Amino acid sequence: MEIPFYASFKKASYTIEAAIIMPLFISLMVFGMFIFRVLQVQSGIQQSIDFASRTMAVTLGNVANTGESNEDVNPNEQDPSVSGELSEGGLIAGTIAVAGVEVVKNKVPLEFIDGGALGLNFLESEAEGNYIDLKVSYTMTFPVGLLGDLSFDVNQRARTRKWVGYDKAEYESDGRYVYVTEHGAVYHVNYFCTYLNPSVHRVPKAEVKDKRNKSGGIYYECHRCKNKDGNGFLYITDYGTSYHNDVNCTEIKHNIKKVLYEEVKDTMAPCSKCSAGEAHDEE
Repeated sequence: MEIPFYASFKKASYTIEAAIIMPLFISLMVFGMFIFRVLQVQSGIQQSIDFASRTMAVTLGNVANTGESNEDVNPNEQDPSVSGELSEGGLIAGTIAVAGVEVVKNKVPLEFIDGGALGLNFLESEAEGNYIDLKVSYTMTFPVGLLGDLSFDVNQRARTRKWVGYDKAEYESDGRYVYVTEHGAVYHVNYFCTYLNPSVHRVPKAEVKDKRNKSGGIYYECHRCKNKDGNGFLYITDYGTSYHNDVNCTEIKHNIKKVLYEEVKDTMAPCSKCSAGEAHDEE
């Protein structure tokens, strides 16, 4: 039987559609898999350079270091020297070598990078001053040309501060601590100083149910010190919502901060009760 004229056109249209759609569909599938590979490569490279920079910062951090441990150095302000350039070059070369070993260990699919392992560019990496700054760039090209010449330029970085050892300049403070409150004007040497909490009031247990705070609210039992014996008395604050069996309950003193004396000695006066003689000693 002869095929009707219109039916031959219909079959031809199916063929044309398949010839156009199938390559596009396959290209899109490959593109999705390629994006997954891009992420896999990026993750492996980042893990490798992070490990390399951290390892070298700890093991050889004092190499090519010209600053103190508590002061960053601007390499542009330093006069270059042969020994300095050699030590910096050696440190960064060692860091790149460690990164390369880690890339192999992490099984990074280098075949998706243009040029493979040789396509990893570390030329912008630096080891000057107090930091190891490991930078790597590479290009990944989409393997199917149907969607055009698609390539991705990737730049990744791992910047780690060198371990430059102990520097007594960081420990000039005598390590002495004092106590301050959020809005207080004096510092205290005794955490249990009653002046730290001037709003704490002692009341008999029988009277606490009739007490109200400054906001008009009643007091509830504190969950922290409820099992302690208050010897017939309870402690309340002007703006608190709980009554306490222990005057030293941490819920009462939650706004007390422990700070270094060096931080407040020039801005706060000593407490007249727990820091008696403090001002005289400073003079």
